Amino acid sequence: MDKKRTKPSLETPKLILIEWLDALAQGEWHEAKREDLACKTVGYLVYEDDEQIELAGTITHGMCNNSITLPKKMILKRKEIKLETTIRKGKRKKPAEVGKGQDHSNVSHTEFG
Repeated sequence: MDKKRTKPSLETPKLILIEWLDALAQGEWHEAKREDLACKTVGYLVYEDDEQIELAGTITHGMCNNSITLPKKMILKRKEIKLETTIRKGKRKKPAEVGKGQDHSNVSHTEFG
């Protein structure tokens, strides 16, 4: 088995979208019916070999948190999400100066929910 051990890297993170089929176990009496087991997960690639892939929600230097390991046989689709790592000077907006932005003090909190 070819191991492709990767460590989380803040310099070159790979963000991946995986569409996969989950499993379902039920321990009580129930009517047999078809269940929708399709799932989508987005995360940073932190480990991969021939049989499994691990994605994490948070990465730091050599460590990760909030991860999921999926058997590759359960994967339907896989897509790398390209991250823009360069700042385009022509597209940057000047940051707002303190005290120069819009005044939102008259917005009612009931409007949000």
